Amino acid sequence: MTISLKKAFGVALAALALIMPAPTPAAAAPSPEAQLQMIAEAEPLWKDEFVARWDKGQAPFPYLRRFNPRLTHIAVTDLDANGRLELLVRHAMTLMDISGPHAAGVVDIPIDISLSAYEISADGRLERLRAENGYDWPDLMNLQPLSEIDEHGTRWHHVRTVTVSRSDYFTGNDPSYTYTASYQCVALDHGTLRCQLLAVEKGSYRDVDSPSTCRKIHVSASVFDGDPAHTNMSGREFQQTYLYQTFDEALLPPSSIRWVSGDELNRDPQEALAASWAGFACGVIDGKG
Repeated sequence: MTISLKKAFGVALAALALIMPAPTPAAAAPSPEAQLQMIAEAEPLWKDEFVARWDKGQAPFPYLRRFNPRLTHIAVTDLDANGRLELLVRHAMTLMDISGPHAAGVVDIPIDISLSAYEISADGRLERLRAENGYDWPDLMNLQPLSEIDEHGTRWHHVRTVTVSRSDYFTGNDPSYTYTASYQCVALDHGTLRCQLLAVEKGSYRDVDSPSTCRKIHVSASVFDGDPAHTNMSGREFQQTYLYQTFDEALLPPSSIRWVSGDELNRDPQEALAASWAGFACGVIDGKG
């Protein structure tokens, strides 16, 4: 009796399948509670975010000395929905941290921002992620955890970063301030915190009528969508663009990031991390993903 080559090949494959071990499924991520414990136990890594906790003679991130420790906040999230938790750290400095006259209406707007991100790795260790900043660091405290998924499966989150600086221009005895609003989208993508710049709005705060009021004056805005008409727009023109009108649409389903102070983390890591994670919720635009 004869057998075709095609049938013989099929028989051989079937026999091979019987003796080959089944592929090992990807290990499931530990429970959130277990990961929170891992983050707490990784204190030797994340303590470098807090200057007051540096060992004598240690200076791992010297630039952090210029930020106000009171304004350092952390959050526990799962922004890429891979089941492995992230620890976000946001540093900031405001006009209150430098000398000179200030208007109460702008003192809470950051003049400088820095951020770090950590994630539980596939082998259960907390790792510091790489970061790519698109036109200044995004202010993750303004991040919207409602994500938009692109064709590669990457989840992008909108974030508006606003910074202010005191201008050399003065009206009478009252100071003037310039502001920059960066419209960005942020994603955690294979171990890198990526940031893309979508638009920039610039303007000023002038005519300080009292210590608590400033008048916001739009100067110019540009949307980086390839349309020449979207360069150096007026405030009215910018507000008519699709990006401006839809940037804040990510309000439902309910989403939130619970930020807690760095002091809380230093005082009781497990309690602070658990409180932050308990307040995290993330939705998806159009139900994708």
